Amino acid sequence: MYTKNSLDKYPTFKNIIKKYGMINLLDPLTKTILRGHMMTFVDELIKAKQQFYLMIIDVDNFKQVNDNYGHQVGDEILKDIGSSLVEIVGDYGLVGRYGGDEFIIVDLYHQTYDSIHEFLERFYMCEESVFRRSVHASNVSVFVTGTIGTANFPNDATDYDDLFYKADKALYRGKTKGRNCFIIYVESKHKDIDINLLIKEPIQDTLYELLRIFDLDKNLNDKLEKAFSYVSKKTKISDIFVFDKNNALINDNSIVVPEISEFIDSDIDYAVYNTIDEVNGGRAFDSFLKIHPIACLLITRIKFKGKVYGHLAFGDTIVQRIWQNEDIALLLFLMRLIAVELYLLDK
Repeated sequence: MYTKNSLDKYPTFKNIIKKYGMINLLDPLTKTILRGHMMTFVDELIKAKQQFYLMIIDVDNFKQVNDNYGHQVGDEILKDIGSSLVEIVGDYGLVGRYGGDEFIIVDLYHQTYDSIHEFLERFYMCEESVFRRSVHASNVSVFVTGTIGTANFPNDATDYDDLFYKADKALYRGKTKGRNCFIIYVESKHKDIDINLLIKEPIQDTLYELLRIFDLDKNLNDKLEKAFSYVSKKTKISDIFVFDKNNALINDNSIVVPEISEFIDSDIDYAVYNTIDEVNGGRAFDSFLKIHPIACLLITRIKFKGKVYGHLAFGDTIVQRIWQNEDIALLLFLMRLIAVELYLLDK
């Protein structure tokens, strides 16, 4: 936890504490540094031409935590994450609250891509990791993940606005990859990315476009080809599979996955697997994975008026992609469009 002594070594914060006191320096909930003061710190580092990494951190799906468990649980989780960030950053830099479920870190120690990469891995894969762990709050346990975007001054940007833009671009790139990851800005890889294109279009626009595709085309195979291409492009989901009622992949009936229905809870008609290790599919499924090496799976029955025609699945090669509610809604909507088409062909 930050104290006057720990912050006095930074001239920016020594002056702020002298003028306003510690109580006006820290966020009351997370006890990290308030956004405005962190912005001042960043600005002064840039004016002094001191090299550093700027990290913007977004807690994944935090609205769902508040909606499902209440704001008291949400506040406890933010407090836990804030203290964990302060602990893991230590003397390398400082942590602030950027707003809502976002934090900001200024890392003054790590100078190279390899060193910052190794450091960020610790946020996810060590005993004191901040993310990919369960946080206990008010008698509930919530699995917490986060997405991080980072950029370096002066290697990636030479002014305040551009630095934040590059870090934000890296953050949104991480979100389109399924969240639960970190992205280090690299000019050669990320310079042509338009951040406006990384922001997902509203789900209603996506559903409307699928309706339009199914209305305009007459042939079911054409509808599926166009719909799958559109969904993959918009969601960055790498694979979409349709299995027939015999559990054979429709575009390659030599691949059969027995008892797909066992992957799905009968009560809700779909299953969410954020890691493929959770799927117990036997040898046939292992053979399927050798051809389609997905890392996570979202699957539902193709079902209409009580009749099951097969199964529809989204798969992705991203390790530990965290499927979103919008992904599930899209899967179920696309399933129903396909099921109605098959029902009409049956009549």
